[in-house]
Parts: sequence; C-alpha cells; structure tokens
Amino acid sequence: MDVVAMRRRPHGDESVFMISLENFGSESAVADHVINILPENAESRSYFSASRFSLMKQAAVFYNIGRGTTVDQEALADALESGHLAAAWLDVTDPEPLAQGHRLWSAPHCYITPHTAGGHTFEAGSLVRYFLGNLRRFERGERLSDQIMWA
Repeated sequence: MDVVAMRRRPHGDESVFMISLENFGSESAVADHVINILPENAESRSYFSASRFSLMKQAAVFYNIGRGTTVDQEALADALESGHLAAAWLDVTDPEPLAQGHRLWSAPHCYITPHTAGGHTFEAGSLVRYFLGNLRRFERGERLSDQIMWA
C-alpha cells in the first residue's frame, strides 16, 4: 500500500510521498483511505466539504482524527447516505460531543469513537476520579462537573 501525505508546501525531503493542497483531487480520486489530521485554522475550516468528498474515490473510507471543524458534517453525512463513501471513522466532530439527534449517529457505516486518544500517564486514574466525583454529586442531587482535573 502506498502512503501519500499532504502539506501546504511539501519540502521534498519527506519519508513518504507528499502532495500539495492543489493535488488533493487527483490523489484522492485513487485513494482507498483518506485520513484527516488537519489542525484547525482559517484555511482548514470545512476543508472536507461536499466538493472535496465528491473528488474522493467511490467507496473510499474517510477517517477524521484531526479537528472536527475541518469537516463539513452535513456533507459527510450526505456522502455516506448516498453511498459515495464506504465508511467514516470519526474520533472528532463539530461540535464535540456531537448532538444526540445528528444525522451522523445513524448514517450508514459511520463509526464515532470517544475522543480520548493520546492521553498521559495518569489519565486512567484521573478519569476514574472524575467519574466517581460525578457519581457522588449525582447521588446527592448536585450539579455534575464537566471539568476533569488531571493529576
């Protein structure tokens, strides 16, 4: 399997085949998998739009592990519902968490994972303490915390 990556301005010394933004259409038209790791900035907001999804190979699989704001969620739902994309795996959405009734929850072959990757050494313990603190607040009828205190 060939690996192709995209940069605004390829340097030429990358260890994988690198394309520029201008070449996205021709390269995505033959890619079986497109993985989005774009950061959020003015240029990347809704980068993956209806027009970009239409350029992608029929039955490609799309992954978003970058930022939710880089994907037009409605356009992605359209591409899945029409069958143009075979599947989408989303670790991030916009907004996050995705609204309960959003179309992506029921879109065919759309898999939404909890955005908990990366982490740190003490993450598991911090998450357990966060849950237990909220459980105690719930039992006492108090407002639940939406802030995790990392230890």
